[in-house]
Amino acid sequence: MIMILFMNGNIFKISLIPDNTEISISEDETILTASLRNDIQHLHACGGLGMCSTCRVEILEGEENLSPKTKSEQSLSEKLELPNNIRLACQTKIKGDVKIKRLLLDQKDMILANQMTKNSVGSIGSTKKLALMFVDIVAFTPLSEQLPSYDVMYILNRYFDDMGTIVKKNGGDINNFIGDAFLAAFGIDDKIDPVYRCTQAAIEILEDVDNKKKVFLDNYNIDFDVRVGIHYGEAIVGMLGNAGNQRLSIIGQSVNIASRVETANKEAETRLLISEEAFKEIEDRAEVEDFVRVKLKGSSQRSTLYEISKLKGKSLESQDDKIFESGIFWNKVMLSKDLDNGEKKKISYQNEEILIVRNDDNLSAFSNLCPHMNLPLEMGQITTDNEFLCPFHDSKFCLRTGAVKKWVTTSADWMPDEAVELTKAIKEIPLDLLPIMDKDGYIWIGGE
Repeated sequence: MIMILFMNGNIFKISLIPDNTEISISEDETILTASLRNDIQHLHACGGLGMCSTCRVEILEGEENLSPKTKSEQSLSEKLELPNNIRLACQTKIKGDVKIKRLLLDQKDMILANQMTKNSVGSIGSTKKLALMFVDIVAFTPLSEQLPSYDVMYILNRYFDDMGTIVKKNGGDINNFIGDAFLAAFGIDDKIDPVYRCTQAAIEILEDVDNKKKVFLDNYNIDFDVRVGIHYGEAIVGMLGNAGNQRLSIIGQSVNIASRVETANKEAETRLLISEEAFKEIEDRAEVEDFVRVKLKGSSQRSTLYEISKLKGKSLESQDDKIFESGIFWNKVMLSKDLDNGEKKKISYQNEEILIVRNDDNLSAFSNLCPHMNLPLEMGQITTDNEFLCPFHDSKFCLRTGAVKKWVTTSADWMPDEAVELTKAIKEIPLDLLPIMDKDGYIWIGGE
């Protein structure tokens, strides 16, 4: 089957194995975007951000026609030691015909990806920079052996409830319970300053435990204490589990590091340690009690971990979250440094998913739903002409004005005739750009 689309600019062809099909691709599109637009079930667990390898393809012919590797692809390729003929479909554009082979074809994975896409807006997973906190009760196993089972469960449930209140108050969520330990995450909601809020929660947890120690000693004759480890880094966030039993989960190396930082407390005889990556985010607002140099499990290099005793000032999130300027109320939504040139980021803003795009020193913000069919735009590409290409059809929008530069001219083969006619009858609708500005190290969106 050959799908021909009428697009502006150079058009090339991709021969896909094992799909035994050809699709057309614009010079502005990535291989992944072209695949999805042509109804190819191409896996992309990280949402096409170059943070995983599920979309990887083997180049069988036309390797010379590929775009150079992006920074994200180069980093991941080196980490996974991928050969030169294995490329990430989400990062690769072409300048001539190519023949490729999709490498991840497990049927269960494809069914899962399809179900997840149907049940939620967006991909089956996304990559976020999170502050992750592991909290573990010191020597709880021997403590639990000296108590009746009822008392063990009561203590844990009361403890988890109190800790959850502290975490929630500081803008985080307890994501997982592992025996008597738990993992809390800050930044899933895209609120700024996650490390400060995470560290503040950790300090309050230790204070709360200190207040409970006498109660535990008097009522249960046990010495109760906890250790906390914090790390800041990228993790994959998505729904995991079997059918009917799925929950939001956080996975990745950052989770492992946070756990290992917590474990390092035992050797260092400390209660709260944070990683170098976390410390860099709050070093001007943190009082350091001490620091240690250790080799974390699984690493051959020594890392510096910092023992934090107190935080100074307030979270950046709580400082002037809203300002009034030029007749508009502006809402602080993210740090400027978290969005590089040529990047896009999806955020939650006033109960709606918004895409923020920075390109050629231009900032744009608009709904994550395309104005044509209300499909998610997050997989769309930024073109060299400062336009945004819809991933599901060949429409282009100006990132400076939102104006339609090219509108839908074709419909998918599977659409019934009445739907095709309805599609053709839809008038051109521009992107509704939101007011946006970059000021004082933050990105602000105008609104109520």
